[in-house]
Amino acid sequence: MSTSSTSRAIVRAVYCALALLVPGAAFAAAHPTNQTVAGPADAQVVAAKAAPVSLATLANLSGVLRLAGAAASSSMSVPVSAREQVLAATLHLVVTNSISLLTDRSQLAVRINGRTVAQLQLSSRQPEATADIRIPADLLRPGYNTLTFAVAQHTTENCEDPDSPELWTEIDTSASTLQLQTELKPLTPTLADLDELIDPKQWSARPLDIVNAAHPDSDPQLASGGLLAQGIALRLRYLDPALRVLDAQRGAGEGMLPGFTLASLAGADVLLIGTRDALRGELDPQIAERIQSGFLGIYPKPGDARHFVLVVSGRDDSEVNRAARAFAHRELRLPHRDEMLIRELDESAMPAWSANRTVSGTAPHTFRQLGLTSRTLGPGEHADMEIRLPADIYAPEDARVNLDMNFTEGAKMREDSVLNIFLNGRFEQVIALDQQQGAVMRRYRVTIPLRDFKPGANTLSLRPVLVPLVTDRCALRSAGNLVLTVFDDSTLTLPPASHFTTLPDLKRLADSGFPYTVQPDGAVLAVRVASHDNDTIAAAWTLLARLAQTQMAPLTDAQVTYGEPAPGRDTILIGAAAALPPPELQDAPWSPGHAIRIADGGLAPEQPGGNWFVQHWDSWFGTPADTAPASVTLRGDARLSDRLLVMQYRGKGAGKLSGTVTVLTSRTTPELLLGVTRLVASEYWTDLDGDVALLSFEHAGLWTSRVGDTYETGTLRTWDHLGFVLSQHPWFGYAVLILLLAVFATSTALLLQRHHRNRHRDADQ
Repeated sequence: MSTSSTSRAIVRAVYCALALLVPGAAFAAAHPTNQTVAGPADAQVVAAKAAPVSLATLANLSGVLRLAGAAASSSMSVPVSAREQVLAATLHLVVTNSISLLTDRSQLAVRINGRTVAQLQLSSRQPEATADIRIPADLLRPGYNTLTFAVAQHTTENCEDPDSPELWTEIDTSASTLQLQTELKPLTPTLADLDELIDPKQWSARPLDIVNAAHPDSDPQLASGGLLAQGIALRLRYLDPALRVLDAQRGAGEGMLPGFTLASLAGADVLLIGTRDALRGELDPQIAERIQSGFLGIYPKPGDARHFVLVVSGRDDSEVNRAARAFAHRELRLPHRDEMLIRELDESAMPAWSANRTVSGTAPHTFRQLGLTSRTLGPGEHADMEIRLPADIYAPEDARVNLDMNFTEGAKMREDSVLNIFLNGRFEQVIALDQQQGAVMRRYRVTIPLRDFKPGANTLSLRPVLVPLVTDRCALRSAGNLVLTVFDDSTLTLPPASHFTTLPDLKRLADSGFPYTVQPDGAVLAVRVASHDNDTIAAAWTLLARLAQTQMAPLTDAQVTYGEPAPGRDTILIGAAAALPPPELQDAPWSPGHAIRIADGGLAPEQPGGNWFVQHWDSWFGTPADTAPASVTLRGDARLSDRLLVMQYRGKGAGKLSGTVTVLTSRTTPELLLGVTRLVASEYWTDLDGDVALLSFEHAGLWTSRVGDTYETGTLRTWDHLGFVLSQHPWFGYAVLILLLAVFATSTALLLQRHHRNRHRDADQ
């Protein structure tokens, strides 16, 4: 045996020994960079693996995952697409545990769908460790798989406090990763499979190309393509839409696309849109003859059966639009066939503020409607639900939200057991669980001030603290009775409220699409596309896709146009700077020849001159001119090179745009598409604020500021409007109060003087 063969044999022997000690894992100290040894057969597998995904990204976590107590567990979901075959999976863990743990009795178990795939010993002598765990591929099935981390932790052999503070283990969710190697399966697609074909659970790349049979030069064609982009985004749900828009290239093809060149679309799924006449010569003649109305057809991609081609067509533009609408409505049940004709489509109008479970009105909303099903909670568990409020909700300061809770509490719990209610991570209310014999509570009412909710999404969290009746150190402690069941027929009721707020506000746009999504079907939205090139069109469609994804409903009645928007619509204007119509920018914070400063919060604002009162006037009464520090200047002659500028303002000048106007512009159309694609990504979209934002391609980060005037939108009664003004400018209220007190004091003094003169005059007489 050669020396190299001997070395490999020793390495394999060591690895096998480690595998026996820690099944399924290669376990090493955190500081030495020991790694799992891969044999020759693994080399191609490792090379084909997709990029690892951190557990923080997988479970939407920040910081460490802490497991505290004698027995604790935490789970997260691992998505796997039905379109993929999992070949291999590796979990890389970075773990830190308490140095007080007993090594022989403390362990971390890793489970997939309830099956233990690895057990890691938690050592006090080696508290920082890494582990590479190979997960059997057959355990990962299509859908959402449950990855569980469970610990058993002890610090002594007997008489142990299970809640002792030194019983803890932490998993670094940023450094810990999951890596899957997958391959796409050959397809025999049907229209009913679209949700599985455009799937956010897919690990491999998911490029999607919208290909126009004829370049979209009319408004109906623009609208139809925008509906396809929205349908894609709604199926991707929580993933950022990344689209390419191309024109069909005629050439030698194959299969169902005999006259269509697919070379530039390699590795991508294709959505081919156009009228029947525009598709003649590219599409199989037999398929073209079956297009007798709005038409959807899905087929394996010629030359690459792992991808698909979706044909969206009709005899004219109106039928194409009807087919695109059917695709955009993700909730529509499509048949288990590869083709269908859409002769009519009944789209019932949705009331304002009804998309994405938005809570409005004064009718009670059950927890089931808010996404929380009946659930039993034990020690350390919690139940969360999202409460989405209208972006322009307004009510008096004393308005309160009522929670009518239906729940059952276990018996023989200590009287200091409670159910804590948190709103957006902040403690709000508490329910005492002090019934020794247990209890069934119906319509137990607690109230939370409406002002503590924020417009848009809020997280209401129910977190019980369940304490056993017997807690002596060496006594047997039963936890089976420490339970609380919250029923989903519990209700939440909003107080009477109005729709009223101040604009412009890009944060409200990012949170809920306001004001463009007040009507869920987009009846108040117009998107004006400044030029006819594919990059500008793709930028507009990408933004439409993001807005639809924000409210989880398609904007089927939005106007997408090259020309003037219809009266009464709020407008989004998108295009390269040179293509924007100058009259429409005269009310904007920036236009060519007009310089503005964009704030960077790291610098202190310049203090205005004058006396102390003048210096503090703006901070008291909210004058927007100098309320924000500025370190980024956008000159009047700026060409916006390598930047995307976003502005929101009120259109009211000589131009045709009216209502709320949002402009997205850059120097060139490729930069515009790049900027919009980056802007709609979650890391930038959620940072939008103020009325001006500047996204630089050279530096990470988004600069935002408020440089223009604000205006009010909505309606309020006179007294409610006065309350709104005082809430926005409290110093104005204080000034009015001081003035009233001064008037009262002056009047009292005058009356006392008059009384004194009258009394002494009577005495003199």
